[in-house]
Amino acid sequence: TGDEETMASSLLGRQAIVVGAGMGGLAVAGAIASHFEQVVVAERDALPAEPAHRPGIPQGQHPHGLLISGQRALSALFPDFEQDLARAGAVPIVTGLALRWENPGYDPFPRRDLDLGAYALSRPAIEHAVRRRVEGLANVRLRQRCRVEELQATPDGATARERSSRAVRP
Repeated sequence: TGDEETMASSLLGRQAIVVGAGMGGLAVAGAIASHFEQVVVAERDALPAEPAHRPGIPQGQHPHGLLISGQRALSALFPDFEQDLARAGAVPIVTGLALRWENPGYDPFPRRDLDLGAYALSRPAIEHAVRRRVEGLANVRLRQRCRVEELQATPDGATARERSSRAVRP
């Protein structure tokens, strides 16, 4: 059909391999999914079924905030992403009023409504919401407990060599 021909002509390749299923890897997988026949996300951790801290994200237990630009970028990749955050229990906040900004040596930033809606929730909850969206992409496969040691480009697509000596192949 016409749609399949258009998609085939816009493809960059048969397979892409993304190393890591943290926020960066998941966002990359979402961004490139329409440009490859298949996207494989290789993650060394076991991915929890619910939002939870995991060993491969050592900074995951630190306080986090999803900045407006990040929220907008994720919404561009995954339409209605804000609804996913709300369903995950995010607390809506009004940027400029809900938080107080202070830097040593400066007066506190004046509180004002910046007319920018944002959400407060944990980093594991944000990652979980993004992962759910990525898992919903038909051509993206998440491989858990898969530690990549080497990437090798081949004429027919990339191959990743894992610690277990199994390979992610097209």
